Amino acid sequence: MKKKIAVLSCGWSYNFITDFINGMMRAVKDKDTDIYVFNCYNYVEFDGYINNSGFSIYNLINYEDYDGVVILSDLIQNARVLEKERQKILAAGKPAISINLAMNGITCLKVDNYTGFYELVNHLIKEHGVTDFAYIGGKETTIEIAERYKAFRTALTDNNIPINMEAVHTIAESSYNDAYQLLQDLVKKGEKLPQAVVCANDYIALAVLKTAEEQGLKVPGDLKIIGYEDTTLGRAVTPSITTVRSNAEQIGFEAANRVLAPSAEAQMLKIKSSAIYRRSCGCEEKQKGDRIYILQIIDDLNQKEKFNTQIELMNEIFLEATDVFTLLTNLEGLFQKSHLFEGSDFCIFLKSDWSSVLINTEEKLPQNLSYGTQVQAIASIQNDVKYPREILNVRDLVPSKMLTDGSNVFLFMPIYNHSYVHGYYVCKNSLQFLNSNYGYEWTKNFGNSIERFRRKNMFKLLSQRK
Repeated sequence: MKKKIAVLSCGWSYNFITDFINGMMRAVKDKDTDIYVFNCYNYVEFDGYINNSGFSIYNLINYEDYDGVVILSDLIQNARVLEKERQKILAAGKPAISINLAMNGITCLKVDNYTGFYELVNHLIKEHGVTDFAYIGGKETTIEIAERYKAFRTALTDNNIPINMEAVHTIAESSYNDAYQLLQDLVKKGEKLPQAVVCANDYIALAVLKTAEEQGLKVPGDLKIIGYEDTTLGRAVTPSITTVRSNAEQIGFEAANRVLAPSAEAQMLKIKSSAIYRRSCGCEEKQKGDRIYILQIIDDLNQKEKFNTQIELMNEIFLEATDVFTLLTNLEGLFQKSHLFEGSDFCIFLKSDWSSVLINTEEKLPQNLSYGTQVQAIASIQNDVKYPREILNVRDLVPSKMLTDGSNVFLFMPIYNHSYVHGYYVCKNSLQFLNSNYGYEWTKNFGNSIERFRRKNMFKLLSQRK
């Protein structure tokens, strides 16, 4: 009988998640096991509050239906959600693996952020004679960021180098934009960059590299830089960024194997990260692939342009439709012709009462994070062929025609607006929506478009009554 593994995720760290799922797929390749990835994105609303409604995608999971569960717990960053799911998993008696964050009663598989980062900082000291450091990291409360900062401090202490706290900078997020703004402010104050800047990730390192170029500093001659994550951008720039590879694919491989063959009691296990020496610290790369990486970036930009076009077409359909029937027909027509990013096998499900919601004359929908007992497939493309609309029991999750022999991966994402869930999207054997946060933009746009269409019809109906 086919086995099933549920994976709970939050997709902002898309490079890690994509490699992690690929590792899981490698582990179950010949084991007739399907992987169900429930992915979402929390974001900040216009009023400044974080919207966690996306975690409603976990409401689709009945843990009794699965042979094991993997939780990317450190990415979820919501203690209430994690505790709720932990209790449900233990109540179902299912073996589970938590990634990076210890959860009572559940085996924890950790990324060893510390070792690789310590090795790089120690390398700068021992091999390049650096004694003057700065550190830049975000305010995120993730274990990864904390371990990297700890590795930085410990490496300096072990080498009897005082830690200059004035050179330890904390930014709102570990992003390129936040780091670049910080550096611009430091330059305006007349502060000079040290011998080396240790960055919590590659994006911060790229901001440092950009600032150094603007200030006429040579890297690595005048300034050495190290990052973390081993991103394509970090490989493609000149000089390429010395960094740490978390080995996410190997972690996914181990997680799948261990959840399918669990030990008797919960354990704490670690997978070592790897230091990657490149030009930004003064080392020469053993393997050069600059041209390949640049071509990959160009391809990514081209794909982004095509994706934006797809979003615009969706928006036009919602904008131009005068009634629910026209909207539905035109959406199905769009996805039948164009589904480059949605995949060759995918389905869009909305709640069975979704059409009545669209003509609701209440200005604000009540909070509702439930999917109910049935959903309707408004767009169903299997093997690039459009299938008729159908009603599905929510617990079935995917149309029967999507269930095939062998090992497959199904990716689920919620479609919602503010605190009202409209439905969900599912695709088979495609992780395209995890790349470049396409899934975030697509699902958020779809949910917002539904709400705009609803309000347009609401005003239309109210005006007709007058």
